[in-house]
Amino acid sequence: MRFAFAIVSMFPGGGLQRDCVDIARRVKKLGHEVTIFTSRLYDKEFAKDLPLHVLSNGKKTNHGGQRAFSDDFNKIASGKFDLLVGFDKLSGLDVLYCSDRSMAARTARNPVLRLLPRYWRFIELEKDCFARERKTEILLLNESQLNEYWSAWTTEPNRLIMLPPTLVRKRHRPEFRTDGTREKWRSRLGLSPHDWVWISVGVQPKTKGIDRSIRALRHFPDVHFLIVGLDEHDEKSTVIRRLAQRLGVAHQIKWLGHSEDIPELMAAADVFLHPARYDTTGTVILEAIINGLPVITTSACGYAKHVRSADAGIVIQEPFRQRTLLIALETARDAACLARWSKFGSEYGNQRSLYEGKNRATELIVARGMEGSKAAGHS
Repeated sequence: MRFAFAIVSMFPGGGLQRDCVDIARRVKKLGHEVTIFTSRLYDKEFAKDLPLHVLSNGKKTNHGGQRAFSDDFNKIASGKFDLLVGFDKLSGLDVLYCSDRSMAARTARNPVLRLLPRYWRFIELEKDCFARERKTEILLLNESQLNEYWSAWTTEPNRLIMLPPTLVRKRHRPEFRTDGTREKWRSRLGLSPHDWVWISVGVQPKTKGIDRSIRALRHFPDVHFLIVGLDEHDEKSTVIRRLAQRLGVAHQIKWLGHSEDIPELMAAADVFLHPARYDTTGTVILEAIINGLPVITTSACGYAKHVRSADAGIVIQEPFRQRTLLIALETARDAACLARWSKFGSEYGNQRSLYEGKNRATELIVARGMEGSKAAGHS
């Protein structure tokens, strides 16, 4: 069969982008053809083993660009593939792999937002996927998403499918904390064995709360803070770089940019700090847990529940208060506490169900393609 995957932006640092490419490779491995369509490609080496077409539209706004990409994708792909799979909300999809929250539910809480073009255009695309009697089958990543979308659209329950976590087994390396990898990477980063090290991973600094972490640095002058996913001179880094300079903590930060060595970098750190304002899942939270890295995060993250279940760190409840973050970090200074969290997290990572999400998504996508192929009378 022939599958068309569509995603608005393609770059190696994004979790959704990695999921798209990983699932495409799994579908291809089963003997099918997969073509990925995008409107923005930031790294030509990313997913170079897969056919990838860029449908540039020149729109300057995110909502305008997504609407235009949706239209372009439908024009070029409809009728030419057995299945249309979206990793962003687009019109005409057979399957949507949904990683974000409901825009309709958000504007219901604040109706004024519906007056802004940014919101009602996103809601139009959301409606095309979630409204009743649409054909799109939707793959969701956590319970709060399911509840939010159902309350907004009363989508037929059989179209809403919850996936297990989408961890990749090769990134499960808790032994790196004890086999010499930790010491090797600390040395490579210019850190001593006794330095206290925080790490954050993400490409959306405000959403992931990196500014909150930088403000916390003022109270911990002995901390070394690793920021993975952002380069110091990235445009997205401007605000938090200036904040660090203004607070006098810039010298405590190491900007590491995009890296595929996440288990190694996590082994080098003492605390994974993720005080996000919102994160649908926060797969990186679960990656930290299974690698024995204690986590401090917020209840605004879908996978914060795993921190509690594993007893692998601290979850700060909403509404967020900076003082609560500081108290959590003080707690994390205790070596015995960190050792206990690390042990429990490593053990939690032995659950097979934590690694089944992408295989399940692949099975569902291929099964839907076969159903469509039979309905069309193909062999």
